[in-house]
Amino acid sequence: MRAAASPRHAAAALALALALTGCAPDPCLDAVCVVAEDLAQGLLSVRAPADDDVWVVGSSPAPDAAEGAPGPLAARWDGAGWTALDTSDWDGLELWWAHVTADEAVLVGTRGTILEYDRASGALEQVVDAGQGAVFFGVWGANPDDLWAVGQGVERPDADGDGEPEPALPLLWRRQGGVWAAWEDPTFGPGEPNAIWFKVHGRSADDLWIVGSGGTALHWDGTALAATPTDAETDTSTAPLLTVDAGGERPYAVGGAGAGLILEWDGAQWRDASPEFQSSYNGVCTGPDGAAAAVGRSGGRALALDGAWSPDQDRGVESVTFRDFHACTYSPGGALWAVGGRIGSRPLGMGIVTYTGPGTIQPLTATPEGS
Repeated sequence: MRAAASPRHAAAALALALALTGCAPDPCLDAVCVVAEDLAQGLLSVRAPADDDVWVVGSSPAPDAAEGAPGPLAARWDGAGWTALDTSDWDGLELWWAHVTADEAVLVGTRGTILEYDRASGALEQVVDAGQGAVFFGVWGANPDDLWAVGQGVERPDADGDGEPEPALPLLWRRQGGVWAAWEDPTFGPGEPNAIWFKVHGRSADDLWIVGSGGTALHWDGTALAATPTDAETDTSTAPLLTVDAGGERPYAVGGAGAGLILEWDGAQWRDASPEFQSSYNGVCTGPDGAAAAVGRSGGRALALDGAWSPDQDRGVESVTFRDFHACTYSPGGALWAVGGRIGSRPLGMGIVTYTGPGTIQPLTATPEGS
């Protein structure tokens, strides 16, 4: 692994304490360590339900890739090494997001696919096929009896007799009582034609958010979906919101069309907290003790420090990659993971994984050992 300096106040204090006691500090505790780079797959999601239970998912290798097992990458760090699921039955698929609990991993992606992995039996099966052109970009649920998956739908059959198909509607499915089905809110309706809903995340079954194209932010209160304006302080009409994280002190949503956009929910409306002169952000994540990070284009990162978002370069932190980050996550212990690669055009590839936290993470290779 290689590392670039990245100041973190708590980590710096611990490193100083270790130095005073004669112990060498962990190499990644106050640095951004590269765990993998230039993988055959582009990496799109990282989730860490525990410090020793970290999941990375992404695309299948490009057809001409020299390395990489067939099927989309779904690899797990268990605190000692990496293992990967056998996804060869879904070769060519892109896995765009993961929802992981102690009992299962739910993986969603292209071809309208939802996969469920039972951690007790080791069985991986496809449970939803929403159509060849459909894409699930996000999945989350507060409990196993109520999971949500969102994305981009497909054109519908001609309904008015003009010979033209109807525009696609955003994709929205729910798993209730163990069964997945397309779902439409009876109050809000199906959503706008050609709209895309990118991510879903929340605090509980009656407090979750969905974000998408055109600055869309929808809130679910357990009874109905409702649109919440995102343009109180900045024009978001052409700015997609790509990721939302509602698990911290306040919900955050990120995206942007060229310029990076970070929105914070203050309990009544979305406030613009974007740092100046930054490229678009693709992912946002929250962690313990108020920690929050946003990641995006050209290795860009920003941390929420002292009530404001601070980009790496403003703190003198050199980027470890020119590839795009797509997602990040904090483990319960406060370690920060980020993944990405060449994700702006297909075939996806050149995957990268970075880590900031205690201990040493073994490198992730293109073909980790199967589980």
